[in-house]
Amino acid sequence: MYWHNRELFTSMFPHPVGPGQAAFLIHLSQDTEVRQDALVAKIGVDKAIGTRVIRKLSEADYIRRRRDPENHRAYLISLSDKGVAMKSEILEVLDSINATLFENFTKKERKMTHRLMDRMIANIQQAIPASTEEPAEKNPY
Repeated sequence: MYWHNRELFTSMFPHPVGPGQAAFLIHLSQDTEVRQDALVAKIGVDKAIGTRVIRKLSEADYIRRRRDPENHRAYLISLSDKGVAMKSEILEVLDSINATLFENFTKKERKMTHRLMDRMIANIQQAIPASTEEPAEKNPY
């Protein structure tokens, strides 16, 4: 289902921003700055991937990125004017995709599908080890 949605997104959204980059734009606003590490964690991607995506979005002028004055090793991220416009377009496409996915569903079926998907997401989140746990001991051999 993921790949079909990805294909649908890219066919309906003829812009250089892909679904992975769109996730970053959706989680940002123009008025509030977010720490880069918090944004990457919220989206759930590897730090290196998050850094690459943020760099590309910054180079394309969709986001603003500046050093955190309280922690000079960290960055604060927010949407630029261009990013706000792109986020609006992305949300329109996602609304259209959702309308297509739920076409011919009753209201009751939509609610049931959302509840079932929420349960599946909760199951996946429980299966993923918490990042605060101690790493497993490395094999010395």
